[in-house]
Amino acid sequence: MGPQSNDHQVEEHVERMRELFGRNLREARKVARLSQRDIHTISGYSQSFISEIETGKRSISLDNMAVLAKVLNVPLWTMLKP
Repeated sequence: MGPQSNDHQVEEHVERMRELFGRNLREARKVARLSQRDIHTISGYSQSFISEIETGKRSISLDNMAVLAKVLNVPLWTMLKP
């Protein structure tokens, strides 16, 4: 296995984690009975940003993950759990 193969594996892992966070964000938001607009109002993040996170189309920083978890009143680690 060369370095390029490892790079590809890392990229795939990051993509899966981004999609996992997005799915868990959407699920936690629905459990909390909040709309994307509600999350926007509480967090200040745009509704389009929240939508792109939920669909895995956009990367998100750890800081922003922590804010969204706090808004939803869930531990951050649960947002990264399959």
